[in-house]
This record gives sequence, structure tokens and C-alpha cells, in this order.
Amino acid sequence: MKSKVMVWRFLLYLVGLNLIALAVVLNIRYDLGVAAFSSVMYAISEIYSISLGTASIICYLIFVVVQCILSRKITLQYLLEVPLSFAFGLLTDFYDWLIPAFSLALALRVIFFALTMFVTAMGVFLCVKTNLVLTPTDGIVKTIADVFLLPFSATKNVFDLSLVAISVLLCLVNHAPFYGIGVGTVLTAVFIGRIIKVYEKFVPLPEGVG
Repeated sequence: MKSKVMVWRFLLYLVGLNLIALAVVLNIRYDLGVAAFSSVMYAISEIYSISLGTASIICYLIFVVVQCILSRKITLQYLLEVPLSFAFGLLTDFYDWLIPAFSLALALRVIFFALTMFVTAMGVFLCVKTNLVLTPTDGIVKTIADVFLLPFSATKNVFDLSLVAISVLLCLVNHAPFYGIGVGTVLTAVFIGRIIKVYEKFVPLPEGVG
């Protein structure tokens, strides 16, 4: 029974991780503003001319350090987020290579962007609920929520908005355009946390998972 649960957890975790990486790249392609949680990494990628995956790794390693500082401890969970940071960076670069740039009518881009928010939220939901290794983006949100006794979904909303503010500041300091900042960025910051809350209430998971 335990082995079956672990298999489910591992499979759902892999699905969640791929959904997040896929959604990051799709949001860039829609050109309505990147997802709020990936805004800093996208700004770094564009400003300093490095791959999106490399920028993701840099941001994620910083998030791991912040988690250790906030919780005042270094746990195995945090240490496992380090190799995951590199794996997710490679996965992001893979989808960035796989999915070509495309042109769609504005109405279709808006519709697909909205659908992709649900994809992102499902990816985060699965990664969190399987209780394996969180992506550092989700890990730092969970750490903040645990340390300050806050709901995860609400904490994610605030954290995502903070990342958008940091992205704007990075662009201003480097005298660069506001890379990836658009109406879509605001929408993801406001709604992804709320969509996750809906999943928490209504999406059933296999017994023993989450």
C-alpha cells in the first residue's frame, strides 16, 4: 500500500513539475505578460542575456537561502531543492526550445492565457500536495506561510505581487524595458493563488496523497 502511494505521489509530482515549466514558457509566448512567479527570472534572463533556465536556477537558489534564513534551520527538504533548481532550470530550457514562437489573435491569446493559469495552479497544487520536494518558488511561499501562520494560497498571492514589484525595480535599475510585465502578470498574481484554493477544496487526490 505504501509503495503504491509513493508511486502516485511521484507520478503526480512529475506531472506538476512539467505543468509549471510548460506554463512558464507558454505565458511568454502569449506576449501578455509573464506569470508573476516567473517575472523576476524572465527579467534577469532578458536583461543579462542568459537562458530562462539559468535565470530560474539563480532565483531558485536565492529562494532556498531565504528559506533557511526565515526558518532558522537547514533541512533535508531545503537541500533537496538545490538539485531540483537545476533540474527545473533544464526543464524550462527544454520547453523553451521545444515550443516555437507563434502568432495568435489577441482574443485567442487572452483565452489561452486564462486557461494556462489553471495549468500553472494545478502544477503548483500537485507539487505541494504530494509533499515531496517543492520547487523553491513554492517552497519559499510554504516556508513564509508556516513561519507566520498564514494560509498558503493568500501567501502566494502576496509573494507573487512582490516578485512583480522586484521585476519592475530590476528593469528600472538597469534602464531596461519592463520585460514580461503586462496585464497577464497582474492576473496571475491575483488569481493563481485563488485557483489553487479552489483545487484544495474540490480536487480529489488518491488516498494517502496530500
